[in-house]
This record gives sequence, structure tokens and C-alpha cells, in this order.
Amino acid sequence: MTRSASTPRLRLTLGYFVALLVASALLAPRHPPGVALQIVALLCVAFACLGRIWCSVFIAGRKDTAIVSDGPYAVSRHPLYSLSFVGGLGLALATGSMTLIAVTGVVLAILFGSAARREERWLGEHHREAWARYAATTRRWWPDFSTGSLPSSTLVHPAILWKAFVDAGAFFLLYALLLGAIALRASGALPTLATLP
Repeated sequence: MTRSASTPRLRLTLGYFVALLVASALLAPRHPPGVALQIVALLCVAFACLGRIWCSVFIAGRKDTAIVSDGPYAVSRHPLYSLSFVGGLGLALATGSMTLIAVTGVVLAILFGSAARREERWLGEHHREAWARYAATTRRWWPDFSTGSLPSSTLVHPAILWKAFVDAGAFFLLYALLLGAIALRASGALPTLATLP
């Protein structure tokens, strides 16, 4: 496996999602999620998956060599992290537990916030002037759609784009496993160890 600067964060994020899966299998929410909450959860996961693929079209193969400032990177400096946060929140929403939703929000905010700061320091050191211009005109998290524009063309690396599809598939797989774990617990096939608000 190739190790990069983001490998520890990816492992921590995956570890948290596995812990969320285990928690949803063994801990019941005080009030099971209704259909509306499950639809919102699915929409969050789907939006995150499609958005991450879209972002990969623009940043794949260019992340360390240049400041990417077109497409989704014209409206926000960290759209991949923002979309991952939305997807993770969608997974937590599917559990129906306000406790797991709140813990997920805090854990992901810490993980992605520290990763964004580390990435910005690196970009500032390696692309000083370009980074300073980009950071001065582009918001870190909340998108500003008035500044975005699409280039007439961009180079797409098929192998890296394929990896984005696999990553998106992993989010959907986690969502399916989470729903399966919840169903097994609800049916009595798995024990309910505690009830959470």
C-alpha cells in the first residue's frame, strides 16, 4: 500500500466509520429513525459520493504540483473534506441516534479541520504567492458559488478517476452495511447492549 501524508487521517477516518458501524449494530437509538431521516441520510451519502467524484476530476494528479482553483475548488478550498463530512454525517443520521450524530460531527470536524490546516501549511510553503492569492479569494469551508466557473476543458486521469469511483463505492458500502447492522439488531439477531438518545 502506498503511504502518503494523508494515510494516518484516512486510517483514523476509516477506523471511526467502523466504530460507528459497530455502535449501530449494538446500540439502539431511543427513537428509531423515521423514513424522512433515512431519506435525508441517503441524500447526504449520495451527494457526498457524487461530489467527491466531481472534485476528483479537477484535482486528480495535480494536488501537489499546483494550486487547483477551478471547478469546485473555485468555490471552496476544501470541497473534498466538506463532502466527506456531509457523507459521514449521513451515515450517522442513518443510525437515528442524536448521540452518534453529535459525536460523528465532532470527530469528523477535528479530523478534517486538522488535515485542512496541515495541507494549507504545506501549500503555503511550496506555492507561496499562488497560495496567498488563492487563500485570499476563496473561502475555506462554506462555498461561495458566485466565484465559481468551469473551465472549457481539463485533463482527466482515468486511473485516478477510477479510484474516486471506488472511494464513492466504499461510502455506499458503509451505508449498506450500517443499514444491515441496524436491521440485524432490530430483528434480535444482534444483541442491544444499550439505548442511546
